[in-house]
Amino acid sequence: MSSWDIERQRKLNNEFDNIFREHERLQQDLNSDQTQHYESLLNSINKWEDDAMKKIEKTAKTARNDIEKLLKNTNQQLQRFVNNTITEELREALREKNKITEFNIDKWLVQLSQARKELENLSSTIEFSYNKSIKLIKVKQTNSTTNLDYRTFYFEKIRGRPILYNTEHVISSVRPTIVLSEKKYSTGTHYFRFRIEKNTDELFFGVISSKDHQNLIQNKHPIESIHGWWNIDRRVIAGRKDAHLSALNIYNGDEIVLILNCDAREIFLEYSSMTKLNSIRLVDDVRLCSPPWKVLVEIGKPGRCLLKLIDWGLRAQESNRTE
Repeated sequence: MSSWDIERQRKLNNEFDNIFREHERLQQDLNSDQTQHYESLLNSINKWEDDAMKKIEKTAKTARNDIEKLLKNTNQQLQRFVNNTITEELREALREKNKITEFNIDKWLVQLSQARKELENLSSTIEFSYNKSIKLIKVKQTNSTTNLDYRTFYFEKIRGRPILYNTEHVISSVRPTIVLSEKKYSTGTHYFRFRIEKNTDELFFGVISSKDHQNLIQNKHPIESIHGWWNIDRRVIAGRKDAHLSALNIYNGDEIVLILNCDAREIFLEYSSMTKLNSIRLVDDVRLCSPPWKVLVEIGKPGRCLLKLIDWGLRAQESNRTE
């Protein structure tokens, strides 16, 4: 072997030794750095966990306090409602027996039923919202006030002798009756949800153009702007009944929704117990029934009838009942 070969082999051996030592150091660094990085990241996670737990504990404490306040306030409001609308009248009726009439009995039954429903559904008026980053609970109430806020819907008596309880949105009658909404509807889509507390088997729900208000008062017929339905599926078009007689029965406790789409000149009647939806388009001759419209309700037969308007508002804003 020549001297040049010997020198070349020595250099190769030295380089190999350097590579081997670097390999050893790298192995050591890999093991130590893994532990170091893991501990650093784990510390970050632990800090996030501690911060999150503090936020959760603080938010949970606030949520419990908010729940207690909301339930207390709502309960007090419900108590005020019962005291103001029922308790005093019942005490007075105990003193004066002439206050115990069929009309008052009906009204008290509706008020007690409403108060009972509000009490049973108390928790449903409260919901939780969550922070997107960590799902922290925040308490909020779905409505700024409960349904016991004395919001009123006014009907005008046109025919008969109905008793109107505006605060409870109740129409009570023992004879044929016609009532109109005092408010007019010109734009948007509005809904009116009625519940039949007691039925006479002959009810009309529909609309009339406000221009025919006086004609209705003067009992001029036919009034061409009247459109709607007797007993769900017997249509009234331009003030005239279809020859078809309704075969449907409306029972106590049933709910009926009248929907006015003023912009499309179309009305709907929804009978939820049969998932039935009827419609009438009022565009053939807009002069016959041009908005503004009024809601028209008629009780056609003698006998005890009790209707309750349980909800109303803009169709696109059903969760917000104010108009």
